[in-house]
Amino acid sequence: MGSQQMNAKDINAMFQKYTSPQAIKDFDNFLDNLPVNAGNNALIAAGIVCLMGAASMWFCAEQLQEVSKLHTELTNVQALQPPVPVLKYLPVKVEILKPVATKIAGTFKGVKLEAADGEVKISAADTDYFPQFLAAISYLQRGGRNWKVKTESMCVGRECKSDKLFADMKVDVVTVALPETKAPEAEKAK
Repeated sequence: MGSQQMNAKDINAMFQKYTSPQAIKDFDNFLDNLPVNAGNNALIAAGIVCLMGAASMWFCAEQLQEVSKLHTELTNVQALQPPVPVLKYLPVKVEILKPVATKIAGTFKGVKLEAADGEVKISAADTDYFPQFLAAISYLQRGGRNWKVKTESMCVGRECKSDKLFADMKVDVVTVALPETKAPEAEKAK
């Protein structure tokens, strides 16, 4: 059979059939005979299941309301937190390091310095220049404002391949910057 379309007369007839006084009496008889047809235990079980379903729906609604309140409070607290500054380490440019290296080499005889971006190599040909070598390292550490000087490698004595004193130093300038803010789209994606 093909699909049948219902017109307004068919819908009206069906509506009158199911809302007629006889249909209501039939439904009432069905409900009266339900314990006999289905059994009292089945009706009790169905009632308990319905009560448990209603209770779980009520509990879920209450919890959803609490979670919604907590989310609102958390959003308000996050909005009140100030941004915490972060430290950034940037290599010191060779244009700034060269004059300092030249001054150190001129001040402490026997010590050689080679400067590159963010890097200074300090060396001396003999261990007799050890006090000048240490003084040159100390001078470099105090060489500029907000400098952070880190010893990458150091060699003293026979272990050195060329000069008897050698130190490879990394020189960064420390800056304070505001943290990067997350884009609202990235925040919503979480």
